[in-house]
Formats: sequence, structure tokens, C-alpha cells
Amino acid sequence: MPQSNAVITGMGVVSAIGVGCENFFEGLLQKKSGVTSLLNRVDDRCEFDGTPEPAGLWVGAPILDFQAKQFVKPRKAMKVMCREIQTAFAASLMAIEGAGLDGFIPATAESVIKPQDLGTVFGSEIFYGSPLELSDSIRPCIQDDGQIDTSAFGNAAMKQIMPLWMLKYLPNMPACHVGIHLNSHGPNNSIVLGDVSGPSALMEATSCVDRGTAEVVLGGGPGTRVGTTRLNFRADYPMAESFDPVENSSRPHDPTSTGVVGGEGAAAMVIEPAEFAKQRGVRPVARVVSYSSRFAAAKGMKTPMRCKETSDVQMRSSTKAIQSAIESAMSDAGIDSKDLGLVVSHGTGDPVADAAEQAATDATVPSVPTLATVASLGHTGAGCGSIDLVAGAMALHRNLVPPTLHDKRLTPVSRFVDEPTRLQGDHVMCICHNTEGNATAIVLGRP
Repeated sequence: MPQSNAVITGMGVVSAIGVGCENFFEGLLQKKSGVTSLLNRVDDRCEFDGTPEPAGLWVGAPILDFQAKQFVKPRKAMKVMCREIQTAFAASLMAIEGAGLDGFIPATAESVIKPQDLGTVFGSEIFYGSPLELSDSIRPCIQDDGQIDTSAFGNAAMKQIMPLWMLKYLPNMPACHVGIHLNSHGPNNSIVLGDVSGPSALMEATSCVDRGTAEVVLGGGPGTRVGTTRLNFRADYPMAESFDPVENSSRPHDPTSTGVVGGEGAAAMVIEPAEFAKQRGVRPVARVVSYSSRFAAAKGMKTPMRCKETSDVQMRSSTKAIQSAIESAMSDAGIDSKDLGLVVSHGTGDPVADAAEQAATDATVPSVPTLATVASLGHTGAGCGSIDLVAGAMALHRNLVPPTLHDKRLTPVSRFVDEPTRLQGDHVMCICHNTEGNATAIVLGRP
């Protein structure tokens, strides 16, 4: 995509190391880890008795200090919001406030921003509810001999499940709830592409602004890999082992890593034309310079269990797609690797997917300082790419490269820094990819 005229004027983030952009970025600068035993989580999921087995399954990065009622208005809306929607809503309100638009929301015909000129585009994923919500409807199906009579579920569900239950878990509901709150009548879209959902949403939001279909678009994404039901599905990534201390269990680009530690989080950004931001008297956080999306099917697409052990770096990602996305984004931005001050990596701790990314970055941006937020946050599903974009924009805003939690004696990515370092260069690249073979690269610049 050719260079964009869009800028980011407001951002919000909800993460395991901090709620709010400043708290989140300070957490990165201080090498804070949100990884802990899931026994410490404070939501209503994953309760059990005894010793957790396997130990690695019960390690993650849950958000411990988030109170949805501080953000969600009206409060009754929380009844039809799962946790992922709540975090997306909170991040969106922070972004709106950061952009100086909170005084004009909900939008009206007399506002600085009209309803028809305001859009919402969110990256999303399947939202898995707590099994506890369905337990009352399942009990009548259990016969005396322990067998399940599925024919009894229909009547039981009609009596025991809240009529609006499904609305809590539809992937398009983050964009829906945020759009209703803003009184947005412009573009409204939800993109479900796994890990690359958030960056793809930012691309769509930027495209809406560049094409003139909206004046202001709110984009972002929430996600989780530590929900109870999601923990039972491991077909896309291998499981990490629990390290001692447990805080160091998430190890992107580390040869001792065996798999991926889950996390949860959300981020949102306000995108608008540079001219409109100037007209409003708002200084942008960063500029969206260029972006690229590529697909080259990973070999794991042909197997039912992509997380099986393998030495093939193309099994759970695509070096070809990642490299092509990086090269295209830099070409469209009119820059090369020497102009980049930071690459925000999508290293997850999966040794196969990380190797695919490493091969792509070695060929394109071999000497650029690199940040892997998953080391601190775990893998946040559809929220990871949006959170990484906030990290990249904050690096430009604060002119600092945050360190990555890692063992420098083992980690082959020498581009990680050990302490906060002055950002050299006017551009940051955020890359993301998924197990199917999608890859995105977004170049951010100083405003």
C-alpha cells in the first residue's frame, strides 16, 4: 500500500503489565512480567482442586487489576459483554480520551465529528465463554448411569441459559458495542484472522481514512489464550513448559522454549487524517506510513494438528509471507532497514514459528533493535498485534526502545536490548503473522 496520510491521535491498552498506555509502556521499560500461575487469576474461570497438570498448561498472563465497571457505561451493558469485549471497550474509551474526542461523544450532527464520519473496525476472534454458564443446562442431560442424553439439552437450555447469552460471544460485538457508544454511523467492520486480526483492522481503518469514507476510525482488537475453553484447544501452538521462576516462562526466540504461554489483553487506536488532527489542534502520537499484508500457506495447513513437533520452520508460519510483507511495507514507505529504529517482533515462544520469523528478519532487517512483547504479556490472541502497535507508537512517542525479557546467554536474537535504549531512526516496523501463513508489516513514523 502506498504511503498513508493517516495519523494515530489516541491509544488505549489493557494488559497484564499495565492498564493505560503509560502504565503499559513503563511496564515494558522496567522488564515487568505478567506471567504467573493461573491459580492467581481473579476472574471466574479455571478453578480446580489439586496440583495442576501439566504444569505448563496452568501458566499464563492474566490481567489482575482490571475492573470493567470503571469503564463500561451503562453498567447494565456488562451483562452482554464477555471479558474480551469489556477490555476492548475500555481500551477504546482510553483511545478516545487520548485523542481529545471524549467531549464530543456520542457524536451528533452538531459535533466536531459527525456520526456518519465516525467508524469502528476491530480485529476479533472466537470468544469462548466460561463452561460454568452452561452447567445448569447440561446437568438435566446427565442420566443416572452417567451417560449424556443430548435430546434433553434443548428444553433445559431454554430454561437455564440467559436469552441474550450468545450476544456476549459474537466476534463482531467489540465493534458493535463501541460503535453504539460513539453513535458511529460510518464504517463498521470486524476482521477475524487469528493473530493478524488487529493489524488487519488498523489497515482497514487507515484505508477508510485515506479513501475518505470516514473522518475518524477507531481500530484495535481484544483476545485471550487463557480462557478456560481456549486452554483446552492447543492444535495451533505447542505448550510451553513452566520455568523457574514462572515469570520467565514466556520465551520468544529462545532455544530453550518449548511453546507458547497464553495471555489476555486489548488495544485500540484512533486513526484520522493528519490535516483533521491539525485542524483540531491535536498532536498525533505517530504516523501510519505504510502497511502490507501477504499470504503464503504454511505447511501446517495440510495437517490436522499444526502444533506437532517438527523442524520445518514453514510448518506454523510462512517465512515467504513475512519477508514479502516486510519488503513491501519498506518499499512503499521509501525506506530501508537503516531507517528503522525498532522492529516489534511477533515472537511467541513457539520455536518453529519464531524460526520462520527469524529467517525473514535476517534477510530484511538484520541489525535493527527488536522488541518481543510476548515475553512480558504472553500470547494475547487477536489482541497481540494491536498491543504491539501501541508499543511501537509509544516507542516513537517516548523515543525509547524497551528491553525484552530474555536470557542473553541463550537467546540468538542479539537485536534484543537489555536496558531502555534511545531510539535511533524515525520509523518503527510492527510485524505479525499467524499459523496459517498470513503476515502483516506496518511502518509507523514520527508525526
